[in-house]
Amino acid sequence: MDVVAAVCVSLGILSLGLAGRRSPQAGSLRRLIDQTVAQHRERLALARIPGNPRTYLAMSVIAPVALFAIGWLQSPVLAISAGIGGLLLPRLYLAWLVHAQSQRSEAEAPRLLQSLLSGLTAGGTYLDALRQARLTCTDPWIREDLDLVIQRFMLDGPLQESLQEVRARATTRNLGLIWETLRICADAPLPTQAARNLLLELSAAIQFNVQLAHEVSARSAGQRMQIWLLAIIVPGMYLYLRLMSPQLLSVLDETALGRFVLFPLAAALEIAGIALSLRIARFEA
Repeated sequence: MDVVAAVCVSLGILSLGLAGRRSPQAGSLRRLIDQTVAQHRERLALARIPGNPRTYLAMSVIAPVALFAIGWLQSPVLAISAGIGGLLLPRLYLAWLVHAQSQRSEAEAPRLLQSLLSGLTAGGTYLDALRQARLTCTDPWIREDLDLVIQRFMLDGPLQESLQEVRARATTRNLGLIWETLRICADAPLPTQAARNLLLELSAAIQFNVQLAHEVSARSAGQRMQIWLLAIIVPGMYLYLRLMSPQLLSVLDETALGRFVLFPLAAALEIAGIALSLRIARFEA
């Protein structure tokens, strides 16, 4: 009995030791996940988007698999195309987030300009105007840019170089004009009164740009609504026929022409039509 008990205890200790030991494959997988998360974190930081890199990683893994599985229900060609689209989906989502945030920052440009004018009107310096704008603006990108310029200026860094770096980040029209004008004023260097007069003239141009953008957006709102309405109606008609009269779609399900050519071509034309229509509407704006 003692021998049996000793053997059982030994086997138990050995089992615990093996269970607590990590396999090399698990460690390699963990390192790969950590490296991928670090890459996604760096990508989000470069895009200046506050997000969870693990969520971005999950989207990068789940989206291709899910879209491939959905496409496989109808056509192998559609499944491959959907899988490739799933690989691009995280990048497209990040680009959409960056575009949306840039538009919000662009909407804050008139407030930024008025804050700079207020700081220069009171006889303050460039630093006073930048601090006044920092206290007034609420957009995270603009506040981050102002923090960068102010901190480097406090450390005796050239103001025009900091403004040049911030100008390179701006991808919208009005913000680019403001940062470029400030850079020119600091590089000249112009007195604060002359800089104020220059910014005051710029204010009229920016106000015109804002009014024009609002007018074009209002005129193209109906067109964009029609685009999305048609984008919903066409797949909706397909789903309705699929549920109510599946025999009408037998040519898509039972023939190689339908599975490998007709249905993938219809899906490609639908997506291309939506993309081109939205691009035309944005171009007109």
